[in-house]
Amino acid sequence: MQENGTINVRIMDWEELQQRERNETEELLMQSVRRLEPAYWVGVKLQENCLYGSFCFHENAEVKRRVISAAFLINEQEFLMVVLKDVKHILPIQPLPEEENGMEGRLEAVFEVILKQGQQEVERMEKYLIDMEREIVRGRINRNRNRSIFECKRLLTVWKNDYAQFLNLIEGINGLEDKKKEAQGQILSEESACYFRVYENKMRRLTEDTQFLYEELVHIREALDAALSYEQNRIMKLFTTVTTIFMPLSLIAGWYGMNFEGMPELHWRYGYLFVSVLSVLVVVACFWFFRRKKLF
Repeated sequence: MQENGTINVRIMDWEELQQRERNETEELLMQSVRRLEPAYWVGVKLQENCLYGSFCFHENAEVKRRVISAAFLINEQEFLMVVLKDVKHILPIQPLPEEENGMEGRLEAVFEVILKQGQQEVERMEKYLIDMEREIVRGRINRNRNRSIFECKRLLTVWKNDYAQFLNLIEGINGLEDKKKEAQGQILSEESACYFRVYENKMRRLTEDTQFLYEELVHIREALDAALSYEQNRIMKLFTTVTTIFMPLSLIAGWYGMNFEGMPELHWRYGYLFVSVLSVLVVVACFWFFRRKKLF
């Protein structure tokens, strides 16, 4: 433990770890990485009086590939992380400023960048879903909404899985630390243990918020389906009404189109005018009836 009560935090990439002369902690981390293959295993284990963990994380803008893959060892004196695969703007690989060498500042620079990024993405997604729902309620139905909803569902599914996985990682750290304390031992410093407990609560809230957005998206999809069905039913009702209005005209045309010799109107001087007036009266009567019934 350092004299000022802080923990030494170091972050390096995989190539650097392989090429440098490694101390005992670095060698233990390297062997753990080779043995457990973090690209396929995510979690935390107890490793020789320290905690070994690994995680993979998607970049939110491109969820088809995993862009963060990292492993770490942490004990009372040191936190060592090796980044196996990373987009440089997501995890801070560069050395941290000297004024941020406190426990909270150092660990926040490593872990809370994921939390803050997740909170920002969740806030943007929430605003987007609210705007989408408002448009649907106003009746502005876009047929391409289904594609947008599918993309949102795909993103939320990835986020939900990633945050749940990361939450399990933090819960594993806290659980192993508590188990070690019950055996009259200690792996983390008090500052570290306190920080991870607080971080677990924050990550749990983020996971719950993501789950809430996922459920809200399901409701929006149902609202869109209902709005599309209502719009289709309204159009079909209009077509049915128009067809019903002009159906008597088809009957009149068929009736007087038979041209039988015994039809009194066939040789009547005003027969054509009579049928025309009758057709207009029938259309007006049907229009008045359907209008009174508010069918269109």
